[in-house]
Amino acid sequence: MQEFLKKQYQFSDYQIAQLHFTFKSVGSELSKLLLMAIFFHDDLGRYVFAVMVMLLLRTATGGLHCKKYITCLLVSFSYMFLALMVLPLIEINKVLQLIFLFICMISTYYIGPVTSKVHRPLSEKNIKRVKLQAFVIIFIYLTLTYIMPENPYMVAGFWVVILNTLQLAAAKILKKKGEKL
Repeated sequence: MQEFLKKQYQFSDYQIAQLHFTFKSVGSELSKLLLMAIFFHDDLGRYVFAVMVMLLLRTATGGLHCKKYITCLLVSFSYMFLALMVLPLIEINKVLQLIFLFICMISTYYIGPVTSKVHRPLSEKNIKRVKLQAFVIIFIYLTLTYIMPENPYMVAGFWVVILNTLQLAAAKILKKKGEKL
């Protein structure tokens, strides 16, 4: 395949390595999402909603990055298991949810983004853009929480925002120490 790309499309070794990394990353992420979807198949709608909220935030803020696939799968599974199965058992009234979401909105703005070591450093312009993006995402979620009646989807999304903020803070601390999962 490498020789075909070099010969047919004049790809450099670097471009081929980039393609390999992209396909490996996308395949890894999709396989994790699929494995978790199989586990949460009885509550697939809530799982998909939680993943959408998580992806919106993760693409803006970054966060924890694991060295190995199995570690990443276990961390991701734990994150979803907590957001969907454990934390929703804790009843938090709407006023406290709004306060926590506000705290997460402000915290995420000041903490993020936290990129992986393999990611090229963001420019100041991009940092400002993703900070604002995360702020707006959480603000919209906060507004929806205020407007909509409480339901299992909104509760799961609430916990995803909380967990995302916590993992972002942990990622920032680990990055400062030079550690990685």
